Amino acid sequence: TDVRDLIRERAVLEKEYSQKLQALARRAAEKRARTAAARIVGEDPAKAFGDDAIKRNTLESAYAMLIEAYDTSAQDHSSFGEALSAQISQELKSLEQKKDGTRKNQLAAFNKTLTERDKIYNERLRAKQKYDEDCLEIESYRQKQNRAADDKHADRAAKQYDAQKAEMQNSKNTYLVSIAVANKAKDTFYNVDLPALENQFQEIQTSLTTSLVRIIRSHQHLQSTALEGLKYKMTLVDNSLSAFDAPKDQALFVDYNKRPGFSVPGDWDWEPCAGFYETGVMSVDPTPKVYLQNKLAKAQGKLDEVRAMENTKERDANQLSQLVTSYQANPKLGDVDDVMNDYLDAAHMHMQWRAIGLALEAEIATILGALGDDTGAQAPHSFKSSSFSIPTPCGFCKSSIWGLSKQGKTCKACGMSVHAKCELKVPAECPAAAGGRKAPPSRNVPSTMRDSIPMRQVSGKGTGSTLTVKVPEGKVSAPTPSAFNQPSASTFDQPALTKATIIFDFVASSPFEMNVVEGQVVEVVEEDDGSGWIKVGDPKTGEKGLVPASYVQ
Repeated sequence: TDVRDLIRERAVLEKEYSQKLQALARRAAEKRARTAAARIVGEDPAKAFGDDAIKRNTLESAYAMLIEAYDTSAQDHSSFGEALSAQISQELKSLEQKKDGTRKNQLAAFNKTLTERDKIYNERLRAKQKYDEDCLEIESYRQKQNRAADDKHADRAAKQYDAQKAEMQNSKNTYLVSIAVANKAKDTFYNVDLPALENQFQEIQTSLTTSLVRIIRSHQHLQSTALEGLKYKMTLVDNSLSAFDAPKDQALFVDYNKRPGFSVPGDWDWEPCAGFYETGVMSVDPTPKVYLQNKLAKAQGKLDEVRAMENTKERDANQLSQLVTSYQANPKLGDVDDVMNDYLDAAHMHMQWRAIGLALEAEIATILGALGDDTGAQAPHSFKSSSFSIPTPCGFCKSSIWGLSKQGKTCKACGMSVHAKCELKVPAECPAAAGGRKAPPSRNVPSTMRDSIPMRQVSGKGTGSTLTVKVPEGKVSAPTPSAFNQPSASTFDQPALTKATIIFDFVASSPFEMNVVEGQVVEVVEEDDGSGWIKVGDPKTGEKGLVPASYVQ
């Protein structure tokens, strides 16, 4: 009964699973029919496509095979459930009925044997009772005979006594026979009949369990057949997956999305102001020239740092790319998705630093094209952000600097204070700059970039002379990337950098920050200017970046 209940419940589960799996496959097929085209040839293909294009996609073919395997597997599960109900469950029910009938017959035979035995036992008891009664009766007749010894009834009393004595002897003999019969019946019951019945019960149990095992084997055969069908479908899906060809699928997508006539957008050019006429030529008069010289110095100082970070991130990306290839070839090494995410993060960081570097190179090439070799006095101020609690005159424009939230800049060398907007207008003539500095090397800008910028002759008035330089044509009015870059340490001679220790781990969230770990020894490049950040450098790798001031001791 327990096995039949188990099989019946299994059949119900198989049918329910079949219905749910079939519904799942149907929904997946409908969704695939709606979205396959967009996945394979794009949402807006350049040319018409048909079912043949859909079928040529190897990944889509594998997905279609997977859905079909789900659908046919649902049918197999339904057939398996029906077979369990119609065959196995019914055979178990029939076996259970036969078992009950056989057990009833066997119990009836046992009870009959037991009744026959008890009947013989009762015959012995009745013989014993009759013998006891006759013994008591003969004693009564003997007493009567003694009392009638001298009486005229003595002969009759003697005859009655003799008759009763014969009756008592017959009862005795009957009792003795019944004892022998009862003992024989007892021996037969315990030594013959009962073992025979027990053997028969064992034979019945053996036959029952053998039939049960045979039925369960039939169940196993049905399940094995169903599993073989599922395994075959899995093999078909696996073969479809083995045929997956990513380059082929991508080529198919490209083929249906080629659009003739596409070209890269043209360059931007100078657009004069509608209310004031100016030519698209960089001004190199004394005041704007100082501004250009300062921007050049800042951009050149930043470029070395950016290129170092770009090379580091490029090396990290290349190493992680090789690691991704190894993980894809041998999945046992670990989770390839985690390594892929690390690789993409490193590649994105490299792209960011490369974009910053290219922007700086363009900025430097443009400014050098206008200034030529006139790059300034080479004794720049070392400005840092400052706050002022009292009105302070600007060392450049002479107007007051107001505000408590870093409204100005102060030179760390000479102490000159200026507005933040005036920083790049101050000539690079710091009186406290020790010996000035050498002109920035032109190697910061690739010659190919400098040569690729169109140049135009322009004249401007310098101090007591006329200056003629070449400036790039167009594309000079847009803000330059260095205007958005955080200030870097100046490149002129400075005293030895202060050592510091990191007391907490910190993970960088932008290209201008730096990853540090607890206990790491760093060099302080720029002190906290009130923003809560310190610029530090790793003396081992040369990497520089910002970290929270509270993380440094």
